[in-house]
Amino acid sequence: MCGVEVDRNRSPIPIIALCMSLVVMPAADAAYTAFAWEYGDTLTVYGNANLDDVVDEDDIEYVRGIIDGTEGETQFADANYDGQIDVDDVAQIELIIAGEEDYLFILDMSNRTVTVPMPVERIVAVSSDSLRTLVVLGAEDKIVGCGYPTSWSPIWYAAPELEDLLDISGGGDGLNVELAMSLEPDVIFVATSAKLNADEIQEKSQVPTIAVSSYPNDLWIVDMFRIVGAVTGKDEKARDLIAYAEEKVDGITEITSEISDEDKPVVYTTHGGGKITQCCGAISGVEWAGGLNAADFTGNAEVSKEQVIKWNPDVILITFGTPEKIEAVVSDPVLQDVNAVKSGRVYSVYISKGGWGSLGSQLAALNYLAKLFHPEKFEDLDVEEEGNEIMEHLYGVDGIYTEMAEEYYLHRWD
Repeated sequence: MCGVEVDRNRSPIPIIALCMSLVVMPAADAAYTAFAWEYGDTLTVYGNANLDDVVDEDDIEYVRGIIDGTEGETQFADANYDGQIDVDDVAQIELIIAGEEDYLFILDMSNRTVTVPMPVERIVAVSSDSLRTLVVLGAEDKIVGCGYPTSWSPIWYAAPELEDLLDISGGGDGLNVELAMSLEPDVIFVATSAKLNADEIQEKSQVPTIAVSSYPNDLWIVDMFRIVGAVTGKDEKARDLIAYAEEKVDGITEITSEISDEDKPVVYTTHGGGKITQCCGAISGVEWAGGLNAADFTGNAEVSKEQVIKWNPDVILITFGTPEKIEAVVSDPVLQDVNAVKSGRVYSVYISKGGWGSLGSQLAALNYLAKLFHPEKFEDLDVEEEGNEIMEHLYGVDGIYTEMAEEYYLHRWD
């Protein structure tokens, strides 16, 4: 039976998951944004021929249809990544389904195809996103080296044993490549925005290096969970958590979607680095929680106080806002006519455009924002109880949200 030659320049059917307007951003973030727009909810594993979220028997039938000429060619139908779609790809998909494949070919979140030897048993997790995701998926036993978080993190409670591992970080999302190589990892996970990019790390280490990211602010960070799940054999757990997140989000948006724009507060989010002018841009969680973003762009930007006054937000969110930072805004003589300042609706929040805390913190924050914006609509929502339940579901430890609320001076309801 003849094969079908793959056109490597042809893109799969685009599934758009994120709607945003972009300002100038780092090249790595721009690359991931392009990835998110192109692939959306698609599992980017070669073998996912029908472009859904799992490699299964349907993909075998789809590849047979391509070979027979009854189905259209797709990028990930070339399961063994040899440039041909033929019966060898059917064999590779069968191995993937059985968990017996020798190699897995992954398109990472920097649009790089990475060949990963399977099974993966030893992982170096450079980025905080990948570390949290590995823990949430229950793959922390595979981590042999990481940059253990030095500031508050759910990892402290869920996987304190990781603190005893060799610290391979070079500062931030950097990496000491030689130290990482000494651990003989099967794969290295890095951020798409890493100081030393994935190609450079892979070339120096000769270890398959996969770039992942929680940027932009997607509440359940689908792409990252699916890629890490596939590589670690935790793909079913990843799908379960995505479904769990969708259910939690739907519980909020079913209510906020019925609220008219006239009844939604205008929300301005700032970094909280001591300057009200450090804008976080438009944040998806704000809109899902029933707010209107004051900024009409995504990404960080410096804006003037005059612009803040012009936006006249009803609510101001300060990322990691301390009481001193909140007081500085409330007492600023220039901002006294701003609605949020007049009404005292200036609050600390612990996430902004990034995936701080990965899936769990994002979901808990959605409840927090929804009740801040519409207390009358969410009168019966116990934000702390729900937040603790979410974090326990993901990290297996009770009380994490309470610890977070105290650490970051979150608003508490009586």
